[in-house]
Amino acid sequence: MTEHKYNELRFIGKILVNFDIKLETALHIGGTEEGFDIGGIDNTVIKDKTTGVPYIPGSSLKGKMRSILEWVHNKIKIEKNKNTGKYEGLLCSDPKEPIGIVFGVSAEGHRDVQPGPTRLTVRDAYPIVGQIEKWTSVMGENIYTEAKTENAIDRLTSAANPRTQERVPAGSVFKGQFIFDVFTPADISHLKLLFEGMRLLEDSYLGGGGTRGSGQVSFKNIEIEARDKSFYIGSPEEPLLKIKQNSAVSLNDILNKFDEIFPKLDG
Repeated sequence: MTEHKYNELRFIGKILVNFDIKLETALHIGGTEEGFDIGGIDNTVIKDKTTGVPYIPGSSLKGKMRSILEWVHNKIKIEKNKNTGKYEGLLCSDPKEPIGIVFGVSAEGHRDVQPGPTRLTVRDAYPIVGQIEKWTSVMGENIYTEAKTENAIDRLTSAANPRTQERVPAGSVFKGQFIFDVFTPADISHLKLLFEGMRLLEDSYLGGGGTRGSGQVSFKNIEIEARDKSFYIGSPEEPLLKIKQNSAVSLNDILNKFDEIFPKLDG
């Protein structure tokens, strides 16, 4: 378990992870119905309000990776509710442990704990250059999504209940960025959780309808750059963070060679 006090924290630098996220199958991340008038579709995807272009919210990426990491690292506890008699899943991420430090914790219930600043920031991911033109050429001007109609079948009566879901089509590519703040030497080892979460997400799904085929994604063109404190304030100190990947690397390369790419910092 990792624990520290605020006065033990000092800003060392930031690690930037840039990547493309490719939709291997179509993606549905729900948005608002307001102003949407394509006939028959009432389950829309989230879009930029000024352009109408779909994007992937950073909160969706961060929340999904955190969720699957909590399961993998046994931070979900299933208990029977004494009042209802039903079994419920309880989140047990300790704010002093790596998942809580990296992904952050709510203030509620943790007022007596000082985990420090959340380390991971996840930017919204927008279409790469040329993606909008590709959508336009295939689907028409200002059309960036597809409609998928599904039938919910009553297993007793065989009655069909059709529903239509809007999705961003398979093959679409978005540009994303993770920013990881380093405040203690231990944070470098905590960073590995981010790449574990990315690999787990590739074998899970993002957004809605994942168990019915939607939301399979893959990470491409991963580039890593460390920016030392001196990058921001011109400090004359010897840089502690020297990582810079001039070419894209794969998730397997990063996880297999993690200690080479991210050498440990002195305490």
